Amino acid sequence: MSDTKSNENQFDLEHQYQLYLKRVGLKECNMSPVQKTETKRAFIGACGQILLLLRDDLAVLEEEQAFQTFENLINQAGEFFLKETGQAN
Repeated sequence: MSDTKSNENQFDLEHQYQLYLKRVGLKECNMSPVQKTETKRAFIGACGQILLLLRDDLAVLEEEQAFQTFENLINQAGEFFLKETGQAN
């Protein structure tokens, strides 16, 4: 696989969805049709929302503030999943 093809995959939402499923330990073959549909809808919807946030809101901030805001968003997501798994402080 060439670097160009690899980079194209990184920016493909289906590829990112498959990475997400692996990260959370889900397999589509083990999901009910409703769970499969709703999980993908939620994932793509969240991606769309975060992309709009990045384009419309984060992009207008000064570089340092944008970086800090981005880091804060990442931390919020991480903290959510730590709480979900009971690993939060």
